[in-house]
Amino acid sequence: MGENGPESVFEMQAVALPTQQSAGPGSSPYNMIQGVRGVPNLGWGFNRPSDNLVMAYENGDPRREATIIYELEVLPDGSTQVQHNSEILNARYNQKAWVPGHPGLQDNGPGNIRILRYSDILLLAAEALNENNKPAEALVYLNQVRKRARGTNLVILPDVTVTDQSQLREKIYKERRVELAMEQHRWFDLLRWGRAAEAMQAAGKTNFTTGKHELLPIPQTEVDLTSGNITQNPGY
Repeated sequence: MGENGPESVFEMQAVALPTQQSAGPGSSPYNMIQGVRGVPNLGWGFNRPSDNLVMAYENGDPRREATIIYELEVLPDGSTQVQHNSEILNARYNQKAWVPGHPGLQDNGPGNIRILRYSDILLLAAEALNENNKPAEALVYLNQVRKRARGTNLVILPDVTVTDQSQLREKIYKERRVELAMEQHRWFDLLRWGRAAEAMQAAGKTNFTTGKHELLPIPQTEVDLTSGNITQNPGY
């Protein structure tokens, strides 16, 4: 789609100014934090795609290739390959965070951060309609997203036809995951669906406490400033 494309509703603008050697006005460290670790991208490789995410994509879904970049894969600009990093097992990275060469260091990142895309709105509408017992209307929006993703390849990503509310709910949830993967929506979706604890425990986060870790603690200084009108979140 590219930056500020027709499907972008709102994205934070970033630019790597030629005079900046490191993070400066208008730039973002996002590309460094989540970009390919080491040469050639000199990123940190944080928030890497999980095995579970890789397996969530249907066979042939082009969004997997657009989201995940592997070792020895050619970079999107064709300049070189992602080099092996012995410090990381099963290395794969967030391709959506990749940016080509630019002035300054990696923290002087020029990559925009997309906050809201049209497909996000379509899938939220599908979710709301299904919860209000309007499956036929929900399918229209869900299948719009799948149609855009498959493009001219009519063999992959067939239209969803199930109308059972529970089954359709799972289809919509999965579509949100693969469509918006690595775009910082997953955690908030899990919270909204009441599935944060389940997902964390499945990922081995056994110290996750239901009813506590869905929220962050409020700084005590902020509580004190309100003379107790703001109360601390449960469990802290």
